[in-house]
Amino acid sequence: MPTLITEGLFRIHDDRAVLFASRRRSSGVVKFPAERAELFDGDPEIQGDIEAIELSTEGTLYTYTTQQFPPPLPYKGIRDPKAFTTYVVGFVELPEGVLVESLIVGAVADQLAIGQPLVSTTTTLETEDGRSLVTFAFRPLD
Repeated sequence: MPTLITEGLFRIHDDRAVLFASRRRSSGVVKFPAERAELFDGDPEIQGDIEAIELSTEGTLYTYTTQQFPPPLPYKGIRDPKAFTTYVVGFVELPEGVLVESLIVGAVADQLAIGQPLVSTTTTLETEDGRSLVTFAFRPLD
């Protein structure tokens, strides 16, 4: 079983990552990461308004850029500038009306276009202490 970057953020189904989100029953507003009802333990009305949902695994590229230097904490990857590898990060618009910030894998920046169809997947993040953590990402739809 792979070690996920964090529990409760997504699950793996075949070759796709299924992201866990929440929707407010009263307004239809979708949030990712999911709101956790237990954070509203003093207000049962709010607790009852939050429903857990899973987001679509396909969306479109809203915008993107390259990360060319180690991000600040809480970034869990290799932070040594000599060992850091540039990567693509972007926002993916999903049918539920939410933008998800994500790694974009399987293409370099000049192969991407705003509005391009993407599909969820997973990728491995290597940490400075030698661990391999699985996180969600998106890649171009074949």
